[in-house]
Amino acid sequence: MLDLAQVRCFVVAATELNFRRAAALLNMTQPPLSRQIHLLEHKLGVQLFERVGRTVRLTTEGRVFLADATRLLQLSEQAESAVRRASQGKTGRVRVGFTGAAGYELIPELVKAAREALPDIDVVLFELISVAQIEAFTANTIDIGFMRPLPSRQQLEFELVDEEPLIVAMPRGHALASHDRIATRQLDGQPFIMHSPTHGKYFYERIMAMLGADDVKPDITQYIDQTHTILSLVRAGLGVGILPESAQRFHYDNVEFRPLAGNIARAEMSMAWRRDQDNPAVTAFRLMASDYFAARQRR
Repeated sequence: MLDLAQVRCFVVAATELNFRRAAALLNMTQPPLSRQIHLLEHKLGVQLFERVGRTVRLTTEGRVFLADATRLLQLSEQAESAVRRASQGKTGRVRVGFTGAAGYELIPELVKAAREALPDIDVVLFELISVAQIEAFTANTIDIGFMRPLPSRQQLEFELVDEEPLIVAMPRGHALASHDRIATRQLDGQPFIMHSPTHGKYFYERIMAMLGADDVKPDITQYIDQTHTILSLVRAGLGVGILPESAQRFHYDNVEFRPLAGNIARAEMSMAWRRDQDNPAVTAFRLMASDYFAARQRR
C-alpha cells in the first residue's frame, strides 16, 4: 500500500526537479524530503531520480510513475472532497414518495428547486398512495414522503406543507349543479363514489366524519382507491364524490365541481420522514423543502 505523503513528496519533487524548492513548497526541509523519496523507492523497488551534476532528473521508471502518482493524488483529493460534501448533505441520493395529487404541481416544483439548491443530490421519485408510503417507510424503500397524514407504527415525523378544501364532483347536468355551493345535507341519499376505507383511509375517515356530523347517509355505490378513477365513475353518471380541490386539474370532461358550504374539512398534504434517519442528504433535502414550502406559503 502506497503512502500518500510519500507520493505527494515525489510528485512535487518530480515537478520541480529541485529538492530544495520542492521541500519549501511542502513546508519541510530537504533531508526529510529525501528520506520520504528513498522510502518510496525502496517500497517500489526502483530508482525514481538520478543525479546529473547538481541537478536531478527522472528515470524512465520515475516518468512512468509520475503520471499514475498524479492521478492518484487527484483521486485522493476528489475522495476527500466527496466525503466532506456527503457529510454536509451536499451529495447523495434521496428516495421520495408522493401521491398523485402531489405529483401534479407540488413535486415537480420542489424537484426543480432541489436541482438548483442541491445539484449533487440525486432525487429518485416513487408515486405511491399514502398507505403504500407508510409500507415503504417500513421496508426502508423511501426516505421522504409527501402524503396524507396517517397514523403509523413507524416513528415518523410529519410537517404540513399544503392544504386545500374538499369539493363535490358530479356529472354534468346533475341536479346539484344548479347550486353555487353544496351543503352536506344535500348529499343525503345521493349515489356516492367513496374512497376506499383501506387504501383511501385518510379521505374515507375525513369525509365520513364530516357527513356523519350532519347525520348525512350517502348511498355508497363504489369504494375506490384513486382520485382519477373516482372522477371516471362520476363522469359515467354513477354517482357524486367528494375530492380535494386539486382534482379539478385532471380536466375530466362532463364533470362539474362545486365547493362545499360551511365550515368544511380540508385535505392536508404532509412531508413525512423517519425520526431515526441519519442520512445527511435526506436531512439537507428535508430542510431545503421546509424552507421552500414556507416561502411558497408566504407567496
